[in-house]
Amino acid sequence: MVKSGTIEACKNFDVEGDACRIRVILKDGQEKDIPVEHAMADILVDRSNKQRQEINKKYKSLFKESITDGLRKVVNKGCYYDTTTALILPPHQYDAVCIRTAIEEGDDKVITEILCTRTIAELKKLMEFYESEYESNIRIDIDLFLPDEHKNIYISMLESPRNSKTNVDDKISHRIVEDLKKIEKNNYKDIAEIAALLTEHNFSQLTAAFKDFQKRPSGNMELLEASIRRLCRCDPANTILITWVKSIKNVTQLFSELLYSSVTALAADSARIIRIVVGRSEIDLTQIKSHYMMQYNKQLQLAVQQKCGNDHAYSYIISLVIKN
Repeated sequence: MVKSGTIEACKNFDVEGDACRIRVILKDGQEKDIPVEHAMADILVDRSNKQRQEINKKYKSLFKESITDGLRKVVNKGCYYDTTTALILPPHQYDAVCIRTAIEEGDDKVITEILCTRTIAELKKLMEFYESEYESNIRIDIDLFLPDEHKNIYISMLESPRNSKTNVDDKISHRIVEDLKKIEKNNYKDIAEIAALLTEHNFSQLTAAFKDFQKRPSGNMELLEASIRRLCRCDPANTILITWVKSIKNVTQLFSELLYSSVTALAADSARIIRIVVGRSEIDLTQIKSHYMMQYNKQLQLAVQQKCGNDHAYSYIISLVIKN
């Protein structure tokens, strides 16, 4: 399947014209009676991330401040501002900011989402920027800030070959299945063992093994993630492992599920909605929307608007990214 985002590069791109136009909007607080939030959204969402970075660089050279610095003076900090920040920053830099805060605060939900769903190339860029920006290392910070019982899962994930190779060996698949059956029989009590097994091989190899595991005689076609959920009593290790398995099998469907949980929670998880919608807007957001409709019989845009509609500026810009 060819994946596609909802945002593409603007064909008639004028970096200096855009920078000057944004300056006028931020100084006047509007553009032709259009509120500053809507006018800014119309520009940013109609440009690719690479083009936004060029605009921001030109804006800094002309006006001695970043676009986000200028925006902070005229709009309140909140979901709208966070969305514009996510749109303007390079994806790996935004990921680094998010994961740094999450590690310091012990937010497993954010750490799990980012580490489970990034490709090896994306993770490499994230880790390099993290090290240069914070003069530290993600592995070291995870070891420093997080509890012993599950931090080793994250460290194993960082070392996984992920999608760097696609070779599948039937003998290796058989060995993985046999090891999984033994671990399942022990109710997944040895978290280090299951984590090592699930991060040692490339995703293609693991996907093949997962299909064979589902056919085990005593399994009644039960999926691996369902088995972990049923038997593993170690939280949050079980949630981390389930997310990892789902990401290996179908990351697009996983994002759809994460968005659903974000918009159906008592209080919307707007930070996660922003991370996924903006982060996937040039990768596979079109497919995520299709999965969402198939799984939940509702348009993603409508679901977000209904949950976040009271924040009009945020609802406008995030809906624009989704439907663009």
